[in-house]
Amino acid sequence: MKRNFVFVISTILFLTTFASAQFGKLKIPKISKGKIPKIGKKTSRGVESLSGSNGKNRQMIIDDGFTFFEATPVKKYVKKYSGYIAKGWTLTSYLRAFGTYPDQSSFKIIVSKNGKALAKYSCETKIRRKAGNPVRSIRNSPDDDSMWTLPGGYCGRDKDIFVRRAGKYDVKVFAVNGDNDEETLLRTYKIDVREAKKTRPGRLPGVSDFYIQRYAEAPVAILYLRPSEGSGSLKHDYYERGGGGTLNGNIDIYFNISMATSSMAFKGIPYVRCFQNGKRVKFLNQGDVKEGWMRSETAKYERDGKAPIHIGFYTYRISIPVRWKASRSGGNPDMSRLPGEWKCQLRNKTETVRTFRWTVGSNGYPQEHPEQTSGNVNLHWGAYLVDVKIPEGGSTLDGRLLPIPNAGLFYGIPWKSAEGKKMAAGVPKKGKPFLMP
Repeated sequence: MKRNFVFVISTILFLTTFASAQFGKLKIPKISKGKIPKIGKKTSRGVESLSGSNGKNRQMIIDDGFTFFEATPVKKYVKKYSGYIAKGWTLTSYLRAFGTYPDQSSFKIIVSKNGKALAKYSCETKIRRKAGNPVRSIRNSPDDDSMWTLPGGYCGRDKDIFVRRAGKYDVKVFAVNGDNDEETLLRTYKIDVREAKKTRPGRLPGVSDFYIQRYAEAPVAILYLRPSEGSGSLKHDYYERGGGGTLNGNIDIYFNISMATSSMAFKGIPYVRCFQNGKRVKFLNQGDVKEGWMRSETAKYERDGKAPIHIGFYTYRISIPVRWKASRSGGNPDMSRLPGEWKCQLRNKTETVRTFRWTVGSNGYPQEHPEQTSGNVNLHWGAYLVDVKIPEGGSTLDGRLLPIPNAGLFYGIPWKSAEGKKMAAGVPKKGKPFLMP
């Protein structure tokens, strides 16, 4: 028995030595006790974002989709002309930045040209921090902490801080820490300010309108999820203007349009015609949508008492009759249960005004656009850049269109993705783009 035991031990030692010589030192991998990171499913557009349900808690990041600028004329009285004329324009800004900011934090904006600062603005903000908030829905929200220009308010529009001429300018946006006044550059935008001159009867100069042309935003659209907050109310819209109502849906699409009139005149009630993986989606109310403008930059060219010529750049919202993460069955379709390729056409009677495309992943969330996954542009939680197609020659509601693909999106951010560049290059031309040469 003892001899057998010695033989077994000798055999094991021999085999171990042989294996070591033949295959080298074998290492047994250590098993980590930490949490295994979740990895999104790889798709044709990139990787599914699992931050959709959990939020991202981003810090010191500007919300490019929220940013909006206006050039507001500043006037002065001239006795020679017996009236007012424009002496320049002042910048009005609407801003939101993600991050956990101290109280009294603010924005600082600098307008410059060729590196020279021409106007500086400081703006108070509203702070949203989830931690410790007494409202449970806010405390548990996946939204980032943030600060933004006061609700219903703006930053700038100071008649004593102005720029004298139209032209192309840089706009630097800083976050200012409320505890120590430390400044952090969030983004440098680019604006193209135009002048719409006015003359009064007798060929006397009037107060010119100034406006920021936004033709590059025509191929830009945002899909925004607005989960129900109970009691039939929905989460506020993207621009924090209010809850609003829908036709049995809680998904918004925001898109941009330039018109030669002051409103978008649909021939009746607009509706959407949607397809999921090529199959027509059925709606209640024939797919009717609620629409309305959210923001605008407008101007008028007036000459010696003649009828004015209008130009306007508008951001419109449509609330589409599609539900998301619905708590009840029946009614309009729930997008979170219908993964795949989505296409929705905004219709004006028999005409398609815009076509929007996006992909819903297996997790029920839309997939982020490559411009988002690359970090090139930043949007709020639940917001997704979607593909946009404008009909050839423009729709009857498009007053003016100008293809300028190299101008980027969201005030001069260069397109990085092939998908984005293709959309920008596909914008048709329509009408006279500017009121003055």
